[in-house]
Amino acid sequence: MGVKRPYYLASKGPRPEGVYIRSGAANVPASDSAIIRMIRECDGDVFEDRLSMKQDLTFRYAQAEFEKRGLPLESGEIRTLGMLNPDGAFTNLGLLLSDQCPPTVKVAAFSDNGRNVFTERCEYEGSILKQLADAYAFLEAHNHYRTEFIGLERIDHNDYPAVALREALVNLVAHREYTLSGPTLVSVMPSAVEIVSLGGLPTGIEYEDLSARISMPRNRALANVLFRLELIEAYGTGIGRMRESYEGEGLSPEITVTANTFSIVLPNRNAPDARAPESAGSLPEAAMRSLADGARTRAEVQADLGVSQSTASRILADLVGSGRAMRTGSGRGTRYRLP
Repeated sequence: MGVKRPYYLASKGPRPEGVYIRSGAANVPASDSAIIRMIRECDGDVFEDRLSMKQDLTFRYAQAEFEKRGLPLESGEIRTLGMLNPDGAFTNLGLLLSDQCPPTVKVAAFSDNGRNVFTERCEYEGSILKQLADAYAFLEAHNHYRTEFIGLERIDHNDYPAVALREALVNLVAHREYTLSGPTLVSVMPSAVEIVSLGGLPTGIEYEDLSARISMPRNRALANVLFRLELIEAYGTGIGRMRESYEGEGLSPEITVTANTFSIVLPNRNAPDARAPESAGSLPEAAMRSLADGARTRAEVQADLGVSQSTASRILADLVGSGRAMRTGSGRGTRYRLP
């Protein structure tokens, strides 16, 4: 079996068909991302610190962004930030910030919620900082507004809170798993914006922890760069700020996590029938009625309420925080019950 994970069948190697993990009472093939996580946990391997396979790098865009904010980006700063390793070679962090950054961001606008008809699409390349700026400009261009007059005062109501668009985009780019190939996807539909990033939750974080405002960035050095450029305002506040921007709207961002992806859906506040059929105030009471039957999982409460994964988790976290419910166990064994 050996002492280092992942343990695998010798005939198959460390691939999904050769690595199995427990899921309840069954053994199931591990995903590529799960295998990568096991290797990284065992070896203490950090993607940002690895030697970049490309060394002919330029930083024109990154230097311009630092200069805009009165920050230098010379050889000393490049080394301090972690863009160079002790031998003076560029790391993967340097690769991400360079004009030659391989990962991209794909954006698209659709005329229907089924995403069958494109109205616009583009793929942004270059420094990850440039991709962020280009993708946000695309979202801004598609953030329309509804105008209301109260007396002589004109009030514009944007489809999406600007802070929600910004936090969703920056956080998903900052925390994505760059060892997995593929672009970050941004989709604008009549009823919502969806941003999908590769990589599930970082090791040590569970879905229910997303409401706790804790910070465990997958890419610490990249997050530090974004913080210095004031693109991230404070660690651990992104999801809370997104949710707060929808307060009083009867709507909330929805977060879905799989083993390989992390997605955020921001509802269009001006879309017809945007409000949930059941008022937000009644959902906690419905959750309490669900727990009255005994200890339940988050998935069971979610099914009883007919809401999304993120909404169910947020409601349960609020109930636990207020003392109206208790959380027991961890991981797949997490249960919620009345005190």
